[in-house]
Amino acid sequence: MKKTYYLLLTLLVFACNKKADETTTTTNSSTENNQSVEKIDTVDLSAEEDKLLKIHNDIFLAMGNMRNDSLLTVSSKQFTDSLTYLIKNNNSTLNYPFEKLQKENALKMATSADKKLRVYSWDNNSGGTMRFFNQIYQFDANGNITVNESLASNDSQAYFSKIYTVQNKNNESIYLVISNSILSSKYSVQHINAYKIGTENLQNTAVFKTKTNTLDKISVEYDFFSVVDRPERPVELITFENNRLKIALVDDKQNVTSKNLIYEWNGDVFLYKGVK
Repeated sequence: MKKTYYLLLTLLVFACNKKADETTTTTNSSTENNQSVEKIDTVDLSAEEDKLLKIHNDIFLAMGNMRNDSLLTVSSKQFTDSLTYLIKNNNSTLNYPFEKLQKENALKMATSADKKLRVYSWDNNSGGTMRFFNQIYQFDANGNITVNESLASNDSQAYFSKIYTVQNKNNESIYLVISNSILSSKYSVQHINAYKIGTENLQNTAVFKTKTNTLDKISVEYDFFSVVDRPERPVELITFENNRLKIALVDDKQNVTSKNLIYEWNGDVFLYKGVK
């Protein structure tokens, strides 16, 4: 009888110890998972920006008097990879100012007034007088932060400078993104592209109604030396104010004139109104 009693007591103690071990294991696993999530959610964006700034300084040194093309190539790729990874893996970058990178002209950035669309661009340092720019579009599609990257290769692409926003009659936001291409020391192009944020992507939106077509973008190719004395940078050849869109008119030699093409927003499209 005593043997049976001790045997049962031993089995009971063993079962309790095993249960305690399982509880400890589960608790530890849960704690580790929480730490992992917390680590991802609490990235120090200021520290990450400092790392990017250091890479940019390496790029600046590589382009100095003792030009180092191999270092320039490696550092430029490192900057692109690091910035792209940071934005793709941290939704909070949508509201982070990146002031230090912008101050050093390492990054150009524009954000919509409602904070739902942001566009990033930076020189990839692979061009000569024609500049090549990498681009990232980051937007909030119904609470889902989406990132689309476009790296310059054969297409030199453009850098972003401003985003205007209008509301259509369906209460949808139309984003008017201004960008700038540098084709040479003489010729540049300023663009305006219209977008809507879809459920999963950024949609080209035809809202510029000319005499013959309805377009989703308009470009002005111009001789930079015809506006070199203007103080603003980039030169603002496409502006929007009080529902009126003004697009600089150029002559047959691509010199910017004092006149503008005028479009007015009617709640659906920008109607062409003439030259003024």
